[in-house]
Formats: sequence, C-alpha cells, structure tokens
Amino acid sequence: MKFTDYINSHHVFTTSSLFEAMDSPASAEEQLRLAVKSGAVERARRGLLVSNHGRFKDVSVEQTEVVTALDAGAVISYHSALEAHGVAHNVGFVCRFRSDIVHSEFDFRGIAYRPCGPVENARSKTMRSPAGAYLATTREQTVVDCLGKPALAGGIEEAVRSLSAFIYLNVEELVVLAIDAGPSMVSRVGWLLSEKQAEWHVNEESLSLLEEWLGPGPYRLGPAGVKSVSWVARWRLVLPGSKEEVQSWITHL
Repeated sequence: MKFTDYINSHHVFTTSSLFEAMDSPASAEEQLRLAVKSGAVERARRGLLVSNHGRFKDVSVEQTEVVTALDAGAVISYHSALEAHGVAHNVGFVCRFRSDIVHSEFDFRGIAYRPCGPVENARSKTMRSPAGAYLATTREQTVVDCLGKPALAGGIEEAVRSLSAFIYLNVEELVVLAIDAGPSMVSRVGWLLSEKQAEWHVNEESLSLLEEWLGPGPYRLGPAGVKSVSWVARWRLVLPGSKEEVQSWITHL
C-alpha cells in the first residue's frame, strides 16, 4: 500500500501497523517524517499516530479509536464505561481502560488516557460507535467496578447517580459478580439493588442470597476517609451522607 492511501483510510494507527502495510517501509519512514512536520499526521504518543489528511481533516478523534488502535483487546472501564453505556451523570475527560499491553498513561487532545490494570476476568461486551467496534465492561461488571473503586468513576456520588440510570440489569449475573468480589461488594450491591428493587425487578431471593454472603461488617459505601453520617442496618453499610442525601442520588432522574 502507498503511504498516502494508508493515511487516507486509517484515522488512528500505530507506527508498526503503518510500516507493515507499506510497499516500501524505508520510503514510508521518510514520508511519515514529512507528514508529521506538515501536520498531515499527528503523534498522539510514541508509536501512535492520527491522520489529519483527506477525509480525516478537522475530524475529531474518539477515545475508543485511540484505545483500540493501541490494543484491540483493551476494555473501556469505570467512568469511561458509564459513558459508553450512556448513563454517566457528568462528562469525563479521563479515558480509563484495562489492557494487557498498554501500561503507561498519556494525554492527547485534552483527554487523559489512563490504563487501569490488566483485563484478567473482567466481563466485557462489544460496543459500536461511528468510529468502529470496541470492548467495554458489561453493565454488571461496571456496577461492581464503580462501587469497588468509586474514585475511578468520578467519586461515589457520580458513581451512584450514573449506575442508577441503568434501565435494567441482569440481576443474577450481578449477584454472582458481587459474591465473587467479597463481602464488602455484597453489601454495596445489596444496598443498590434494594434501592432499585422495583425498577430493576429485583426479587427477594436475590437479596436473601446476598445477605447469606454478607459477613459481619461494617462496610462503607464511600472511601474510608469520608465522614460517615448514616447507617443501613440490613446491609451493614455506612453511608457517606444522610439517607435522604444518598437517596437523592438514586432518584435524581
């Protein structure tokens, strides 16, 4: 393939993928240098390039394009997954993703790209955008992630407000994930399912199963450093605000 044809057909790409596709890698290296100098190609980070040429001129770059160009197996996670599912309460400027390949963080065009560990057994699904397919955590995995590490989801209030905007969940799958994650997650998930019981059609059997795995507690909904002012006895859960305040996070829609 010719260099110009490549940058006309690939918006975000790696240096290695570019050279592998070239008829003459040596010639392409010089053409790339000139293209970067002229602005026809932009460096997002070392080894990652963005075409501003032809049909890509003045076209914005989606976060998922950047991530999947670096690692097709990366999984969009935490607040970025909330955005992918269309439930994020606030717009984020940090793109978090699991990856077995990418380990270093970088910034590009006002977005902070932050790898947050390996993919491991995180449950994911294929999602699509105008820029193409990518992987994101499932709704149920996103709940466990955001309740487990709310700092990566914009804080506990943002996490709860966003998670409560899901129209439905696979409750049985979420219960399994919560139990696998341990008693603290059982407490948090149990509380959220109780609060959304009618809307998400949560049966008492699911809640009772979670109670069996609860443990002595107490557990916290928010980070340990946040002052706690109220208590949910059923789930042995300390809330980071009054029950009325936390309830307002769930009923904001």
